[in-house]
Amino acid sequence: MSPAGRPRTFDRDEALKKAMMVFWEKGFEGTTMADLVAAIGMKAPSVYAAFGNKDALFREVVDIYRGRVEQGPLKVLNDTPSVYTALEQSLRQNVEMFSGPNPPSCLIMAGAINCAPEHQEHVNYLMGLRALYKDILKTRFDRALTEGELVEGTNTSALAEFYFSFIHGMALRARDGSSNTELLASTEFALQALKPVLKNT
Repeated sequence: MSPAGRPRTFDRDEALKKAMMVFWEKGFEGTTMADLVAAIGMKAPSVYAAFGNKDALFREVVDIYRGRVEQGPLKVLNDTPSVYTALEQSLRQNVEMFSGPNPPSCLIMAGAINCAPEHQEHVNYLMGLRALYKDILKTRFDRALTEGELVEGTNTSALAEFYFSFIHGMALRARDGSSNTELLASTEFALQALKPVLKNT
């Protein structure tokens, strides 16, 4: 028997995907519970019963989005043997996430930049995820250095900072209206920065 007030066909994962799209498009502060209720297609009491308040729902959808990043751009970054190809494919997957059928931009990069003081926890959480993303880039460059793909003495911290800043910038440019084609073209220029420190190029 379904809990009181909850539709028999309630699909929690599908409801979370719908909520994610709202937060992805509008950000935390720009999203209201009315927006979420409308997107999920349930009555407000059922939404609160299933997910708690807006803060709890945001944290849950951010973790779902994080899984998409881990299985997309970060997976190809770590699983592709050649560091150049890994970076190229990872940047392209970021572009696909930031554009196309998805809302423009990135939930982790821009979902909670300016929040009211009582919601600072979301700002801090996303800052932590962004720092983790940059650390993953550095670890990949460190691996390439150890494996002899990069010239000795390459500053892997600077490389990670540069490419993470580039990814962050692409997310903001997507929000401002840059097209998939424009973002892909910009990745070709960004990849040129890696070539001087690649061995055998």
